[in-house]
Amino acid sequence: MAKHSKSRSPSAAVAKAVIKNKKAKQGLRNKALEVEAANRKKGGYGKGGCSIWEAPAGGLKNSPAYRKMVSRCKCDAKGKPPTPEKRDGAPIKGGLPLDKYPPNLVVDGLRASWLPDNFAQVIKNSGPGGVYHGWVSEAGKFHYHRNGYPGSLEETLGRKCTVMDGLNGVMRAVRNLVPPGADKQFHAECLTAKERKLIAPASEFHFGVVSARRATCESGQHDIMVIEGHFKQVGIQPVWYVDEGSLQDYKKLGLNAKVGGKLTPARNMILDDAKARRKVAVEISDDISKWLYLDCEKQDFRGQIGFEKANKALVGTRKHCVSPLAAAQFMLAKMRADPDKPHLGGVFPTANQAMTLGSSEFGKHHFILGDFFVAELSPCRFDCSMTLKEDYDYTCSHIKTHGCVLRCNRMFLVVKHATNAGGAVSNRDTAGLKEKLNIDILQKKWPGVFRINTRRKGVAGTEVCMNWNGHGKVADKAKAKVTTKVQKFGVKKVLNLSMKATSIFKANALVKYTKKASKADYIDKRCSKLHLKKVGDVIGMKFQDSNGNEKVYNAMDLAYDVKGGRLQVGGA
Repeated sequence: MAKHSKSRSPSAAVAKAVIKNKKAKQGLRNKALEVEAANRKKGGYGKGGCSIWEAPAGGLKNSPAYRKMVSRCKCDAKGKPPTPEKRDGAPIKGGLPLDKYPPNLVVDGLRASWLPDNFAQVIKNSGPGGVYHGWVSEAGKFHYHRNGYPGSLEETLGRKCTVMDGLNGVMRAVRNLVPPGADKQFHAECLTAKERKLIAPASEFHFGVVSARRATCESGQHDIMVIEGHFKQVGIQPVWYVDEGSLQDYKKLGLNAKVGGKLTPARNMILDDAKARRKVAVEISDDISKWLYLDCEKQDFRGQIGFEKANKALVGTRKHCVSPLAAAQFMLAKMRADPDKPHLGGVFPTANQAMTLGSSEFGKHHFILGDFFVAELSPCRFDCSMTLKEDYDYTCSHIKTHGCVLRCNRMFLVVKHATNAGGAVSNRDTAGLKEKLNIDILQKKWPGVFRINTRRKGVAGTEVCMNWNGHGKVADKAKAKVTTKVQKFGVKKVLNLSMKATSIFKANALVKYTKKASKADYIDKRCSKLHLKKVGDVIGMKFQDSNGNEKVYNAMDLAYDVKGGRLQVGGA
């Protein structure tokens, strides 16, 4: 679907460059460890502590601090780090002039998210021969600690530092991630000439971020600022839909925030606000740090058992790190160019990139993840009775209403998901009861579409697999099964079959599990649960079949398991 005169298969040249870069980075890390180990062995400065004004023996560039800095920077092809003023640790504004830096300090390649603009993050050589990270003020004072000690950074400032102090540093990091021109190059290389004509301007989108209870903890504030930074780089201020109790906390961060309520009402409010403005809705989660596109056509991995070949292909795949605006424009252009006219577009739902290279670049009846999606005007809305799995239901609504969706199996998100404080993760419980309740709603609303995913780790029965091809076919299968039996045995025999099987066993007879394995895991599980129970008690017990559907254990099932040698029925 994309424009390319050359092959879009994994490139040997790209793979070679990636491998070379990885080896170079690892080499720099190893070198830093070697230099520090050798320096410690020599005894460093020969004392427990040293001043920032004590130059290291052999010069600063041969010291552990310098090698540590190099390993934390993005170096050029020769392994040379950026100049001090271009490193992330350098002050954003003001700061101590570089020519006045003490001889035992190196400007770092990284920067704390809370560090004020006029401070530098630095590395110094320690007395015993190791390294120490700290911060230098505009006045030249070196701080070993952020807080908790006399003379520490926050105690000196007389206040607590927040992500608002480090906002410009976060913005710089985002700019380095998606440099100027990256979005334009992405569209030029990954959209056809026809699709590029369909690129919508930023003014045609309504961007809404769903968030809750994350504006007071430092990790949450950092994630929020990363999202805001991605949009600010392309001249957009999204609307944050938050819980009522946190509204002022979000506004204090300088965000355009409004009360959205709980998860599903907030999602619907974004859709309604977009409709009122006659715009395309784009919904975003509050913990995305990167939008990544893999420019690769479908690969042939037939016969492969593991991901070894896929992972090898992944190394040579061309990648584009883009802004959320560019990602939304790309999805909308693909949707509008598609003859089936899908009204909902989204990204691949997991972070496992190797899983997707063997599949089609786009899917029409696949799950659309709620973390980032693009929605044209549509009557479809989220089910407010659901507190989790609501994006599965929304996907099905779109497929039923519009005939399909469009999922890009090459677009990925880098997210925190289950580890972030607040948000949807707070709606889960360790026993998985809430997820099971929402799955029950899905299976009743969309019969035949969802089955329990038994391969996922965690609490059993809390993850599902979606297959739209099974929609509405559960009842048809059951009906066909009865019809087949009727055709084979006759109506009277089918009606009496269970009664005849029941007469074989006495109600008070004891059932024993022999542990003989069957060809299906669910049969083994149901048999193990019947161990040392009476026949009268096991008839009517509930179990789940291979598709996760709830079934009732009957006399015919018992006869089948006994005949298969998995169960034995003895005396009372």
